[in-house]
Amino acid sequence: MFVYEFMAGIVDTITGAEEDEETYDPHKHRKVEKPTSYADTMIHLLKGSIGAGVLCMPSAVARMGVPGSILCLTLIGTFAAYCMHLLIGAQYKICKRARRGYVAYPRCMFLAVQDGPPLLRWAASPLYYFVDGVLVLWQLGICCIYCVFVSENVKQVFDFYGAEISLRAHLCVLLIPLTLLGLIKDLKLMTPLSTVSNVVTMLGFILVFFYLIEDDVELDDDKLRLKTLLDIPVFIGTALFALEAVGVVLALEYNMEEPQRFVGLCGLFNIGMIIIITLYLTMGVFGYLKYGDDIQPSITLNLPQEEKKAQAAKLTFALAIFLSFPLQNFVAYSILWRKIKKKVATSPKSTFVLDYTLRLILVLVPWAVAVAVPRLGPFISLFGAFCLSLLAVVFPGLLDACLRYPSAYGPAHFRLARDILIILFGTACLVSGCYTSVLEIFDDKH
Repeated sequence: MFVYEFMAGIVDTITGAEEDEETYDPHKHRKVEKPTSYADTMIHLLKGSIGAGVLCMPSAVARMGVPGSILCLTLIGTFAAYCMHLLIGAQYKICKRARRGYVAYPRCMFLAVQDGPPLLRWAASPLYYFVDGVLVLWQLGICCIYCVFVSENVKQVFDFYGAEISLRAHLCVLLIPLTLLGLIKDLKLMTPLSTVSNVVTMLGFILVFFYLIEDDVELDDDKLRLKTLLDIPVFIGTALFALEAVGVVLALEYNMEEPQRFVGLCGLFNIGMIIIITLYLTMGVFGYLKYGDDIQPSITLNLPQEEKKAQAAKLTFALAIFLSFPLQNFVAYSILWRKIKKKVATSPKSTFVLDYTLRLILVLVPWAVAVAVPRLGPFISLFGAFCLSLLAVVFPGLLDACLRYPSAYGPAHFRLARDILIILFGTACLVSGCYTSVLEIFDDKH
């Protein structure tokens, strides 16, 4: 549960104003009641990064072909990890300057740009709110994807037993239990839901891997080739969605007993990313080799409808994702609620009404988007391309460039050139990924 409190920006911090910037160590000024060990942090990293995203990897591999997918996912994973190191390093420097144990992501952006190049300083406040907005949009995007994922998997099982109704009808039925979950106020009450979700997720992965390895696979020329150039940005967006859990990574680094061991060439994060990329490639490649071009946006949708084990896998993942919905929704709610309380002075009764109104809105918005365009694949690549291109690539590059202003760019300003290239690459991923994903959504509606 700590991860979601951290992502919502409600963790405690302490300051250390007595020390100067050179000797100040933010790690010593973090107020963490129960820090996690190296092993615990690794388990949480794997658990937080291996979820619904891994189920969409076979669909992504189908776009790039097997060799291209292996190469591109390895490069994207390495690049994303490097950008995450930049982000963690930038936060550490800002904490030293501000003499705080921790500074939240949006506040980091504000402080870095405020002290950066004069031409950018006007954007400090807008970027602060923009980062918060992207974080909220990302969480609501995940909720939207979860709605479609649960409905599609449940629909396949119901269709087999003759209860055939449309996907949108399943989404309408889903609204009532989603609303009830969204009204849970205490994060501690969600702990049992999270525990059950973790258990059934592991069971679901075992069932899916059973189908991937039970038969021989065929490797023909079509499975080795890139389909079209437009598939590249969609692949990148899907890979970013699957690989990058920015909030989870920052939370784990903050909560680690020895945060110095989290980063570095052989640090915990790099080792974890190697394991994650290997698992994603295994699921993606074997899933594509198994089902070929008939692969669905989630591999669970390819499992045979008539077999009990396949039905169990679909319902298992549907249950796991359904139970994860309120946790993802909690982050967006907390960010918005903290800002609303600061702006609006109300009576206890009005506060109660406003509180639950916001909770209902944050359930209805992603649900309504899912009903309007119930497409899993394009949604995954769209939110991955937009939100994670910004949070995991563009913003870390911008933070680093501003923090090194004016004289810490190195010989020939090579660090500035690196940061500019990172920003440009992230922007290119954002534009091209969003464009191709919107095209797919538009083509499906017509």
